[in-house]
Amino acid sequence: MASDTDLKLSDTLRYYSSDVQLAKELLYRRLRCLANYELANKNLERARAKNRDIIKAESDQQNACQLYEKMTKQAREELANLKVRRVAAFKKSLIEHAELQMKHAKEHVNVPR
Repeated sequence: MASDTDLKLSDTLRYYSSDVQLAKELLYRRLRCLANYELANKNLERARAKNRDIIKAESDQQNACQLYEKMTKQAREELANLKVRRVAAFKKSLIEHAELQMKHAKEHVNVPR
């Protein structure tokens, strides 16, 4: 019985760890986009100071900004979905665990002595 309980609970933790890893990877990609956006801003300032390639630098900065905003929006949606999935998985796990406990209790009661 203990191994069944451990298995049910460890499945939930394994599911959480995989979801958390995916969220970390998404946030890392967003962080890289932010770094690229900041670099594009610096390059634009340098281009303006030298008065060369301003149009290209502005274009690069706008593209980096759009990509960063897209990643931010995607991250918000994914993290909201993660929360919903996590709650649903935890609820399902608790229900399955309770059903398993009831099954073992019935088997224990029905054992002839």
